[in-house]
Amino acid sequence: MMHRATRPLLAALAAAFVAQIGAEIGPPKLFAQAGTPAGRNAPAVTDSLRIYYVGRPVGWERYSLAPISDQRIKYDADLDYIDRGRRTHISAGSMLAADYSPRGLDVVRLTDTSRTIITKLVMSGTRSTMIRDTDTSDVIIRPGTFAISMYTPASQHLALLRFWMGRGSPASLTVVPGGPTREVKIAKRGADTVSVNGTRTILTRYSIDGVVWGIEYAWLDEAGRLALFTSAAGGLSFKAVRGELVPAYDALMEMAARAAITDLATIVARAKAVADGSAAGSVALVGATLIDGTGRAAISDATVIVANGRIVAAGAGASAPVPAGARRIDAKGKTIIPGLWDSHAHINQLEWTPVYLAAGITTVRDMGNEIAYVTALKKFVQSGTSPNLIFAGLVDGPGPNAFGALSAATPAEGRAIVRRYHALGFQQMKLYDLLAPDVVGAICDEAHKLGMVVSGHIPRALTMLAAIDSGMDQVAHMPIRAAPGSDSLNTIIAHLLARHTVMDPMASWNEIGGHSQAEPLQSFQPVTQHVPPVFMQTRAAGWGSATTDTATAHLRLSRTLAIVGALYKAGVPFVVGTDGGVPGFSVYREMELYVKAGMTPMDAIRSATSVPAKAMRMDGDVGTLERGKRADLLVLDANPLDDISNIRTVRLVMKDGKLFESAALWRAVGFTP
Repeated sequence: MMHRATRPLLAALAAAFVAQIGAEIGPPKLFAQAGTPAGRNAPAVTDSLRIYYVGRPVGWERYSLAPISDQRIKYDADLDYIDRGRRTHISAGSMLAADYSPRGLDVVRLTDTSRTIITKLVMSGTRSTMIRDTDTSDVIIRPGTFAISMYTPASQHLALLRFWMGRGSPASLTVVPGGPTREVKIAKRGADTVSVNGTRTILTRYSIDGVVWGIEYAWLDEAGRLALFTSAAGGLSFKAVRGELVPAYDALMEMAARAAITDLATIVARAKAVADGSAAGSVALVGATLIDGTGRAAISDATVIVANGRIVAAGAGASAPVPAGARRIDAKGKTIIPGLWDSHAHINQLEWTPVYLAAGITTVRDMGNEIAYVTALKKFVQSGTSPNLIFAGLVDGPGPNAFGALSAATPAEGRAIVRRYHALGFQQMKLYDLLAPDVVGAICDEAHKLGMVVSGHIPRALTMLAAIDSGMDQVAHMPIRAAPGSDSLNTIIAHLLARHTVMDPMASWNEIGGHSQAEPLQSFQPVTQHVPPVFMQTRAAGWGSATTDTATAHLRLSRTLAIVGALYKAGVPFVVGTDGGVPGFSVYREMELYVKAGMTPMDAIRSATSVPAKAMRMDGDVGTLERGKRADLLVLDANPLDDISNIRTVRLVMKDGKLFESAALWRAVGFTP
């Protein structure tokens, strides 16, 4: 059976990113007096939240938050869900003072045989001890500090909001764990309405920024109960909906998408274009070394002229004279290359869009997301301050272990899902693990009839070669284990070449996930001085393996790169994809790893420019710097042909003829350039 799909967005969504929806309303009655201790006035709450992961219902969270005396409030939660066959069971409990300030916190991960501490706060008089995974530290809990463990359980955020309201709704407060840099900004953003069975409910919307990296949202009803919570802190979309509101799920997701796009528009407005060749007039970048992405040799002392968002000329300065009246920008000593691509992303979090642009990534292929959110993002791209966004329609087989909102059990269901995605403007299909062979064939056939490309995982019921024969154009995660030089690998290579299959290995993601935790992230991905501290504290802290030594991790990565090198030398095309990782910077690292595997710097650049453009059948419009093509380009401080790591020296980013300072874009999302 096909899982119920999200309904199309309302037509009004196209303009929603420039305005708040609904009028501001007052705070819930139980917090009508600013500064009133919330615990003494708040009624007990016992509720159930339906958990959704990338649009699919996967489990429940049940919690209670109740005063047990004039001086104490008890919070308990049980979160239990299954994502792709993996069960996550988290139990949380905390003791709070009457104003919701922490008196203890205990969050654990449960299995049938174990109980593992995630976060534990033990208070004894004025002293407190914080245990986070295996790390123990002494912390000072000052007035105005709240204790919260990451983004789950979701109901923690209700206690956080009550604490914040009881203190008079300050602009910010601190939380533990996280240290003095863990500042959380909370704001009441307005009102939204939702109807269930003819009953209209007004929900107050709050943004919460700093518990994890990125803005989360919570909606409370008029009684102060949690109605909806949204987060992408785990890398993919996580939603919690109060049980009785589940019939309004589609409307709630549209509401959540509007909230995110509104804030996205505000963020990107902070970074103004320094020159604009997207309207009347033109811009000329003069004196740079030009790497045009075609594979031709670099051109020194080159000029690139842009008008109306398109490249008018790109070549040696003598052959591209600057027209009268053009805005002239001196690029002497710099290097110009085409805008980069990330061909395997999941833009579930609004901050990723400006981050990508800051990093010089002007085209992003999203490989599986919620329909409501990506449809809203498609509207936002029209604002002109966003990478080009290409969306892949995620589809899996049926069953409790499936991934994403749409599942197909039969060829007819597979074809219908392809047509649905195509009607919504998706350019590609992404296959997932549980699809049956005949369904894979039907999806590929229907997608090709509609001019769509097919990529994704190799379904478990098929070998990689069988999946390619069924019509897969591209393969994600490079599921190849054969040794370089072996007959097995040679057979695979011959098949890939015969079918013109494109490989998307995501070596940088494998490196992040598989590196030994004894080896600092900074040793191979030098970013800690750039990314927001909360990113390192809440997301990057969990990367890597605690049971793998550094030598073993390096050996595994070297085997992956040896396969990449063998396929590359044989002529198999590669595209740069990251599956997330460090925002923006993982694209740079993927290119560095390709060169380490044996690619030339020129071909590593092309794997992030012209090769993905050709793979997506967009090479007539983008991917190289040639006359008539879209003006998506980067100005670098150093030449990546000399050292591929110079790809990290982005100075200016041009998107559709609008030129931005990379540093201003980074700062807009809280990064340090």
